[in-house]
Amino acid sequence: MAFEETTLPIRSLLLDPNNYRYQDEPSFVTADERRFHEESVQDRAARRLRREGLVELKNSIVTNGFISVERIAVRPYRQVDGLYVVIEGNRRLAALRWIEEDHDAGVEVPDSVLAVLEAVPVLIIPADSDESMFLSIMGIRHVGGIRQWGGYQRAKLVTELRDAYGLEPNVIGGRLGMSTQEVNRRYRAFKALGQMQSDLEYGDRAAPSMYAIFHETVALPAVREWLGWDDGTSQFTNSDTLHEFYEMVAPSEDDEGNAREPKITIYSQVRQLRNILPIPEAKRVLLNPERSFEAALGIAKADELSRSWATQVAETIAALKAINWEDLAKLSDPEVGEVQRLRDVADELIKAHNRIVRDA
Repeated sequence: MAFEETTLPIRSLLLDPNNYRYQDEPSFVTADERRFHEESVQDRAARRLRREGLVELKNSIVTNGFISVERIAVRPYRQVDGLYVVIEGNRRLAALRWIEEDHDAGVEVPDSVLAVLEAVPVLIIPADSDESMFLSIMGIRHVGGIRQWGGYQRAKLVTELRDAYGLEPNVIGGRLGMSTQEVNRRYRAFKALGQMQSDLEYGDRAAPSMYAIFHETVALPAVREWLGWDDGTSQFTNSDTLHEFYEMVAPSEDDEGNAREPKITIYSQVRQLRNILPIPEAKRVLLNPERSFEAALGIAKADELSRSWATQVAETIAALKAINWEDLAKLSDPEVGEVQRLRDVADELIKAHNRIVRDA
């Protein structure tokens, strides 16, 4: 497939209002491609990109010039001849447009930069290219390269390449510079979040910002088993525990209508579920809406510590038995005192145990 390197005037280039970078925003709505060329659609896309730290990029171009080595990748716009939609490089185009606005408002702009506005270096991807190729080119830079997308956008791209275009995980990984394992994990996480977004009771409380929580959820065998993950359908199947989980990760209201923060807000808490779920008391506290996540974790940690003392005692006994006669003869008074203190603690524990058993 031949890509054409050329230059185009800035007025021939259209920002992509459906760029994946926007798609985790609560206000995002999909624009009809037939309307990409409308001024209002382009203005909205440009305003969104200005919130992406665009002023630094604009100032860099004014100061250092436009680096033509990294050409903006575009495809022909199907609705209007002579126009092209940006596949990769929306931020750079938005920065150039902003510079053009500054110039029109009387700001001094170097001639070399003004010249770029009439001849922007681009790479034209043929219109008859497979749509998945457009997505892959867009993802190469933003999935593993600089100015990376967030997790939600990366997972959405992976899911679209797999579901809409039938690409196998290893092929997707090869195109985007990701391992097959990571492709599968992002796919599962996106599907898991999508399942919550489709839930009749909890769908309106789900948001792309929860992606990191689901990314961790599908990675932990204990949590997947608790929620009944089915790889064949890419869905959780245990509706009872699933709704309990949704209740913990979704914002809610108390009886007085006051907003209540979710019990689980970060992925590291999801990771702790593997310690909480096997402990009945810790799990009971976890599922109690009036108790905190920290309370459940504290019980799980206490149980873990209570189960570890026997191991520590065994290690201490082994260490004492390993002392040879020569080292034993060299023990200092403080060291002998530590051994005696250990004996005294052991005697007290045995006496306390006997009392408890006798009185039971």
